[in-house]
Amino acid sequence: MTIANKSVQVGVGVLILNAQKVLVGKRIGSHGANTWQLAGGHLDFGEGFEECAIREALEETGLTLDPASVKFVTANNNLMPSIDRHYVTVFVAANVLGDTKAKIMEPLKCEKWEWITYEQLADNNGPYRPLFSPLAKMVEECDLKAFFAKST
Repeated sequence: MTIANKSVQVGVGVLILNAQKVLVGKRIGSHGANTWQLAGGHLDFGEGFEECAIREALEETGLTLDPASVKFVTANNNLMPSIDRHYVTVFVAANVLGDTKAKIMEPLKCEKWEWITYEQLADNNGPYRPLFSPLAKMVEECDLKAFFAKST
């Protein structure tokens, strides 16, 4: 494939927050297998970041997000030469609205969902490693404490 045939993909990662915890899932069956991830996916043509976050959270976890709480966090650039991919990942944070029991909606992509604290997410030697590369980069570059503190 020539560079002219390649394109940059836009992904949206969702910090789904509840009671000062974030939801992370164990990836399986695709690039980044056996890493911890946020819910999220590809931005559809004509879709806003907030709309994508709400849609992906529901599709992947069965959880409904509070639309009024959805906030932009950051974006990062992710070159993945080993799999010949290039992503720009946009991160948003949002609170859960209603039921907080995440479901495995895509069993070929996610093994399990777990609610973890900021300290667990930031712990480089903890059980939630390795992180999916866009998430690892975001955790390294961003101070997320304020988002956790504001979660309901």
